[in-house]
Amino acid sequence: MGKSDPYIFQEYRSALEGVAANSIAFLGFQQENYFTQTLRANEKHFYDVTLGNWDINSEWKLSQNYDLIICTRCAYFSQNPDDFVLRIKRYLNPQGSSLVDWGLGDHWRFKNYKVGWVRDGEHESAYFEDNFLHSCFWNDTLLEDQEVQKFWSAVKQNPKFGYRDSDSLFDVVRQEVPRITTYDCKKIINRFLWPESPQLYTITLFEK
Repeated sequence: MGKSDPYIFQEYRSALEGVAANSIAFLGFQQENYFTQTLRANEKHFYDVTLGNWDINSEWKLSQNYDLIICTRCAYFSQNPDDFVLRIKRYLNPQGSSLVDWGLGDHWRFKNYKVGWVRDGEHESAYFEDNFLHSCFWNDTLLEDQEVQKFWSAVKQNPKFGYRDSDSLFDVVRQEVPRITTYDCKKIINRFLWPESPQLYTITLFEK
């Protein structure tokens, strides 16, 4: 288990409070983990590029529609995040829900810190060569959130990162994230971690 997992899994569970599902699809999951084991459902199906049954940027062929679709630590690889959200909605049952999280900051341990994924000619990737990060979620209410404010303050206060007091978070996001999406959410939960190497998680819950 990664050091962030206990904190973020707790936020996932908080976001899913009150959500009942008989069938769940886990996108970007190879198998059960501590978080998935806490969710009760008659059917749980796992989809991942390593399983050969799902690629976020290729045609999707999920085996059925679901009451709940969960995609964590994966959405930012989407080259077209608006279409990614629409695809999820197509595979939701009526009144179905989806939990998707997004991120900013040092999620992949690159030497040169970035708020987004592209800076000074370097484009972050993960898991395998040319698997680049492309996207994030944005909603103007994020700027009012205390966790977001703590994240941005920690970034600006570290001179090694090279951001200025006069920089605005949204401007930096627009400069460093190739694709930005927004959509209506039932819940948005932000969580800031690791002041020495700031990460921001944005967990969204939306309906069909």
